[in-house]
Amino acid sequence: MPATVPHIRGTMMAPELQPKRHGAVPAGVALAGAAVLVLLSMMVIVPPFSMVLFPIAVGASEYSPFLVLLDLAWCLVVSRLLLGRRRPRVLSQVLLFLSACIAVWPLTTFPRVSSTVSAQLGTEGAPPRFSLMTALKGLPVSSDVVERTIAYAAADGAPLALRLYALPGKAARPTVVVIYGGAWRSGAPTQCENVSRALASKGFTVAAIDYRHSPRFPFPAAIDDVNRALGLLRDSAGAWSIDAERMAVLGRSSGGHLAELAAYRPNAFPLKAVVAVYAPFDLVQGYEDLPSPDPIGVRSVLEDFTGGTPATRGAVYRDASPSSYVRTGVPPTLLVYGGRDHVVKPAFNRGAATKLRLAHVPVVAIELPWAEHGFDMAPAGLGGQLAFSVISDFLDRELRRAQVP
Repeated sequence: MPATVPHIRGTMMAPELQPKRHGAVPAGVALAGAAVLVLLSMMVIVPPFSMVLFPIAVGASEYSPFLVLLDLAWCLVVSRLLLGRRRPRVLSQVLLFLSACIAVWPLTTFPRVSSTVSAQLGTEGAPPRFSLMTALKGLPVSSDVVERTIAYAAADGAPLALRLYALPGKAARPTVVVIYGGAWRSGAPTQCENVSRALASKGFTVAAIDYRHSPRFPFPAAIDDVNRALGLLRDSAGAWSIDAERMAVLGRSSGGHLAELAAYRPNAFPLKAVVAVYAPFDLVQGYEDLPSPDPIGVRSVLEDFTGGTPATRGAVYRDASPSSYVRTGVPPTLLVYGGRDHVVKPAFNRGAATKLRLAHVPVVAIELPWAEHGFDMAPAGLGGQLAFSVISDFLDRELRRAQVP
C-alpha cells in the first residue's frame, strides 16, 4: 500500500499543474499579438532604415485604418484569452491602445489634406474621401477597358514597349502618358496598372511608355526615349484613340522627373498638363542634401544616372534638372508628395512649387504628411485614394474633358 502512494499523489498533482502550462500559452499569444501590432504601428512614424523595411513602412501608413480595426479586435481576443489574468491582460490592452493612437494619425490627417487640395482645385463641394470598401476592392475599374502592348525601339535599336489602356471605340480621347519610376534603373510600363486602368475607365486613353535604364544608358537616354514615345503617340493618334491636342504626362519618382523634363525643356512636345508624384526636381540639390536615413543610397543613384558627380559632371546635372527650365508658359503642374519621404525630400517639392509659382505657372501642390516615398504603390490605400481623386480632378480640369463641380 505505501508503495502506491507516490503514484496516486503524482496522478492527483498533474491536473493541478496542467492549467498553469496551458495558461502560459494564451498569455504569450495575447502579448505577442499586441507587440506585433505595436511594431507595425511604429512604422507609421519611424523611418525605414533599409529598403527591406520600405514596403512595411508604406503598407503600415497606407493601411493604418485596418491597423486600428485590428487593435480593437485584438482587445476582444485579449479579454477572452486572459480572462482571470489581470496583469498580462492590462499590459496587452495598454499596448493595443498605444498602437491604435499611432495608427489613427494618418486617418485623422486625411480630412485636412483633402480640404486643402480641394481649395486649390476648386472642388470644395466634393472633396476626396477615404473608403474602406475601396481599400479592400481597389480603385473602380470598368470591365470594358481594352489593354494592349505595342513593341517599338529606341534610337539605338534597343527594344521598348508601351501599354495602351482605353475604352472601346475609335473616338479621339484626352490622353494621359504615364512614365514609371524606379530610380532610372528599373521598372516597367505595367507599374501601378490599377491607376492606368482606373483613368481609362474615366474616359482617358492611357499610354504607359518605356525607356532605357541607367547605368548602362545614362542621361540623356531616358528623356530621349520619352520624347520618342511622345512622337510615336502623336503619329499614331488616329489608330490609338489619342487626342494629341489634349495630352498630359504623369510620372512617379524618376518618372515624374522625366515628365517634368519632357514638358519644361525648350522645344518640348506641346503638353497640356504635368503630374509629378514625389519627383526629383534639382539633381544638384538632391546630391548635396541627402535624406536621413538614406535607405536607397541617393548619391549612387544619381551617379548612375548622370555618369558622375556634380563636381565632375556639373553641366549634365543642370541639363538633367527640371528646375533649370522653369519659366512662364510651361504647362500647369500637379505636385503630389509625401511628408515623410526618405528618397526625395519633401522640401524639394515645396521648393519646386514655390519656383513654379514665382514663374506664374499654375500649380497644385499636395503634401501627404503620413506618406513615404512610393505610397501609391499600395493599391487604394489612404494616399493612393487621395492621389487618384486629385489627379483625376486635375486632369479633368486641364484637359477640358469635363467641368469640375
